[in-house]
Amino acid sequence: MQSTDSSHTPDITFLEIFDKNPVAIVVSNATGQIVFANTQSHRLLGYEMGELIGMGIEQLAPENIRASHERSRAAFNQHPSARAMTGRELTARRKDGGLFPVEIGLVPLTLGGDTLILASIVELTELKRLEEEAKRRANEVTLLYRLGLALAGGEDLYHALRAFAHELRQVISADAFHIGLYDSETDIFSYSLFLNLDEDVQPPSRKLHEKPGLAAEVISGRKTIYLEDINDPQVRRNHHMLVIIEAPIRSYLGIPLVLNDRVIGIMSVQSLKPGAYAPEQIRLLETIATQVSITIEKSRLLEQLQRELAERRLLIDELENKNAELERFTYTVSHDLKSPLVTISGFLEFLEQSAAAGDMVRFKKDKKRIQDAVNRMQAMLGELLELSRLGRVINEPDSISFGDLAREALELARGRVDERGVVVYIQPNLPSVRVDKPRLIEVLQNLLDNAAKYMGGQAKPHIEVGYQGMEGDKPVFFVRDNGMGIPTEHHERIFGLFNKLDPASEGTGIGLALVKRIIELHDGRIWVESEAGSGSTFYFTLPRG
Repeated sequence: MQSTDSSHTPDITFLEIFDKNPVAIVVSNATGQIVFANTQSHRLLGYEMGELIGMGIEQLAPENIRASHERSRAAFNQHPSARAMTGRELTARRKDGGLFPVEIGLVPLTLGGDTLILASIVELTELKRLEEEAKRRANEVTLLYRLGLALAGGEDLYHALRAFAHELRQVISADAFHIGLYDSETDIFSYSLFLNLDEDVQPPSRKLHEKPGLAAEVISGRKTIYLEDINDPQVRRNHHMLVIIEAPIRSYLGIPLVLNDRVIGIMSVQSLKPGAYAPEQIRLLETIATQVSITIEKSRLLEQLQRELAERRLLIDELENKNAELERFTYTVSHDLKSPLVTISGFLEFLEQSAAAGDMVRFKKDKKRIQDAVNRMQAMLGELLELSRLGRVINEPDSISFGDLAREALELARGRVDERGVVVYIQPNLPSVRVDKPRLIEVLQNLLDNAAKYMGGQAKPHIEVGYQGMEGDKPVFFVRDNGMGIPTEHHERIFGLFNKLDPASEGTGIGLALVKRIIELHDGRIWVESEAGSGSTFYFTLPRG
């Protein structure tokens, strides 16, 4: 306890009760001179005992507010009342010049005829630290919530991670952000997302034992790696750097993505600034990495489920189509094979009558009609057998020029083409296709033969074989004629079994059904564009060679 000369100070016997108070207490007079300071105030402000006595109270305030503090003190002296100092975030100044947050309460005193101001000073450093910690944790929870929404809201893994990265960059320096996935069975490391200086990049996948880099170090070590400055020579000696994209990155942070005690990849955040990440940020990112791992696994499982459901749907659709086709096949076969049997049955009776009557002329006519019906049935059964074998018997596909296929097919169809005087033009430089060569020659021969057969009365019959662009990744070819054409209502029907638009024409009517089946076995499709009297164009797609 210190005091000044009794002629300049009040009787401070009353103030002695404040000396042992755990709160710092400083008493000043109307001119701002400190007349009393307890032990705690000396300790808090960093002064030796007695050093505060006689100092101006403004010396305990930061230099930039001392003038305003004098004005506030003068105003308090005019209207003294017990109150807390307010209006700004208060800061006190230690002897060494250090500043710290405080809360100050003012109480006016009158002792020995003097007006005094008692100031109680409470340090808020710990309270501020706790407030900042609570604020930081609240921000972390908010960030985790927003990141969780971003991860859950994407229509697929890429868009979910893209939205996540956008949210993350709002609060953390992330000039580059990578999510890489690792398959330990194949040693393949691939990037699901690679953002580099606002550029969305798609680096190729790689085998980690061939090109390890920091990713391999994070994955094999199963722990976070933080390099404050990758340009530091010592850092470069201790770590193997693999440059994916040239960029002036300085800080590198790589965090393993772990799921069920298995490392499935890494999350990497990088900055152009050295030393960009504080320990609490790294801890937060490690927490986020766990959430990312769960999202990736959920996305994988969802994709796998969707893939299996799509495959099952395709199988169901294929089965339904096969069943419908089998029903049509059964009906068609029973209907069309019945016709020659009825013919045979009817003319057997006539044959018997002719034999009994000794009418050999009629006998031979009836015998020929029976033979024609048998031949027709035999041809139909042969082609049905051929149709049934498709899908079970197929040759190894080869890459071959479509033009060569067309020329070989034309030679096989030459008889009918020349008979009808048809000019055939095959476009030059046609693309290559990967097909079962004998089957595709059969397709083209059938289409050429049909085109020549149904020219009608065309004076200048013409057929063109060519290429017309792409459908997806498959080239589109065509066989076009200027013949009699096909009415629109028959465009689907002509690909059915035994469907002939002209019942008097030769053949069984199974040719285009065979063509359609062969094209579909090559994962292609076939369709026709035609109008009666305007020629026909058969389009079909095939796999590229």
